[in-house]
Amino acid sequence: MKLTLVYFDDQIQNIDMWKELLEDEFHVIGCNDALSYPLILKDNHPHAFLLDVHMPVMDGHMLYKKITEHPLYNGCPVFFISGDISDENKIRSYESGAVDFLSRGLSVEEISLRLSNKIKFYLHSSTMLELGNLRIDVQSLRTTINSVTIDLTLLEMRLLGIFLRAFPQAITRTEVIRKIWGDEAVKPGTINTHVTNLRPKIEQWSHGIKIREDQILIQPK
Repeated sequence: MKLTLVYFDDQIQNIDMWKELLEDEFHVIGCNDALSYPLILKDNHPHAFLLDVHMPVMDGHMLYKKITEHPLYNGCPVFFISGDISDENKIRSYESGAVDFLSRGLSVEEISLRLSNKIKFYLHSSTMLELGNLRIDVQSLRTTINSVTIDLTLLEMRLLGIFLRAFPQAITRTEVIRKIWGDEAVKPGTINTHVTNLRPKIEQWSHGIKIREDQILIQPK
């Protein structure tokens, strides 16, 4: 199975070129409009994003922030690519949170290897979350209890994944809101609403979600 790579670049010729050069290993979804990122997130479950740094309207750094703070972002690695290899551009890219900075001057073989190696590391290290009789397969977006698939929204799955990663420690509402919604103005009670909707779907789970004032934690039943 080919890895799915979403590539944002305002130059269509760049998109067409990299689609052809990477076609042996990647299914490249190209987009030349950075503002269309919500639709891309809605319609695709990529293994990685590749962002051109210098784009009009919204540059790669701002697009990175928008993508990673969106509720439909699946946590996959994000790469930057640019012909500007100045230290300032590289440092800013890494500070933004990119897993790698790729120069357009690199060989196709090196770019392909750097993309695939980091994507495979991500898939290997974060593909499965498991506690008791519940399992979340991050790669396939499938949640099961006793091997039976549970119908969760992507947001519910992300919330549950955050709670599981924090276990056995508690996590604060503030931290959950930051991880899911970023800088958006979200009322703390929003989490209660989502957890209330989530509980009936996971009632067969061996554990439960407890909310105590500002603390959210997982406990055995």
